[in-house]
Amino acid sequence: MRNQSWLAQLRKILSLGIPLIIANIAMIGMEVIDTIMAGQASAEDLAGLAIGGNIWLIIEVAMGGLLSALTPRLSRFHGAGKFSEITTDTQQGLLLGILVGTLAMFLMLSVIPFLPLLGTSNTVTLIAQGYTEIIAYSLPASGICWVLFCLFESHSLMRFVVLSSLGALILNLIFDYIFVFGKYGFPALGGVGCAWTTTTIYWLWAFSFIFYTINHEQLKGYKIFDQWPTFNWQRWKAILALGLPISFSLLAEEGFFNISALLVAPLGTEALGAHQITIQVVSLVLMFGLGIGQATAICVAHSIGKAETGSMIEHLKAGFVMVASVAFLVGIFVFIFRNELPSLFTQNIGIAAISTSIMVLAPLYLLIDAIQIWAGQTLRGFEDTKIPMVIQIISYWVIGFPLGYSLGVTSFWGEPLGVYGFWIGFLGGVTFGSCLLGVRLYLKSQQFKDI
Repeated sequence: MRNQSWLAQLRKILSLGIPLIIANIAMIGMEVIDTIMAGQASAEDLAGLAIGGNIWLIIEVAMGGLLSALTPRLSRFHGAGKFSEITTDTQQGLLLGILVGTLAMFLMLSVIPFLPLLGTSNTVTLIAQGYTEIIAYSLPASGICWVLFCLFESHSLMRFVVLSSLGALILNLIFDYIFVFGKYGFPALGGVGCAWTTTTIYWLWAFSFIFYTINHEQLKGYKIFDQWPTFNWQRWKAILALGLPISFSLLAEEGFFNISALLVAPLGTEALGAHQITIQVVSLVLMFGLGIGQATAICVAHSIGKAETGSMIEHLKAGFVMVASVAFLVGIFVFIFRNELPSLFTQNIGIAAISTSIMVLAPLYLLIDAIQIWAGQTLRGFEDTKIPMVIQIISYWVIGFPLGYSLGVTSFWGEPLGVYGFWIGFLGGVTFGSCLLGVRLYLKSQQFKDI
């Protein structure tokens, strides 16, 4: 409402956003720990994990984007008091999540025979194939987790998500130590051990989410697991209509970064390792923009459900100021400590030197990308996903990818820049996307403001 102060909206977003940020950081922290552990094992293990991990992340993000359509839908139902709709949407989402997760598992397994075509050494290829095979079995569990996460998120029930995410982070460290280095009687699996860790944790996560949903005082009233639901095509159609554009948007973004990693692979183990390290550092930082964007989207959806357009505008202002300020300050921090950060992941001097050079772009890149991520997430609160999808596809694949590829591996612009060229392409793509998504968000807010 308009009489609510800007600071009140700021506190509201932070109260929801901080748990989301912690949960996101914990989840990306698992990947960071994997990267550190594999890097300590060997440069080959780090490169193999980079290949298999990037393939898994492309599929995982696309699947998560599809299922994340449930968050704005459930948020609106919750804001409007339509509780039976929450039960139906969640049940149909679980059916969809299990199906999509199973199909994603088989898709990932089908990729394994083609990994030698990347041109890496035999050792790196074998590690990548082993990693890909094991981590594929995490995807059905991930489908369940995504759906129930949306349910918790839409009800602002983030305490369990935060605690379970932090618990998973601790288990990730312990299991990686055991599986990667071969402790307590287990064989030393190197980078493949990280895949065993991830798969084990995701299944534990899925069962813990189900247990929490059944026993939570508010959620158990929805009786989600009391009976097996029948297939409802109209409900699936509504979820897919919103979720597919989100999935394609994330696939355009994540696929851009991860397919670029596969193209970096022939440039050598050091270039691929440096790319993986830099991606992890950037991803960790950008979790703030993601969390605040998710929180802003939920607040916007609640405001729309209650027809409170004044508070919607205040939420947008507060979210933007937070994201831009923090991203800029953290970018400066990364720039200042760019020489020290890579050493946390590897002792290889060549890999660290390349990663340090890439981080020179940190202040500008992190600011622009954080705003882009926030705007894209916030637009979901308006259930606006199709135009953002087009914007991101153009940003990454029409502008960013051709620019990065041509600078990195061709002589079109002069001497090839290698991995640095890809990162310049990244910057070009996210800049274009950030500008257009920002304009789209402004126009959408004005449209609802006038209603």
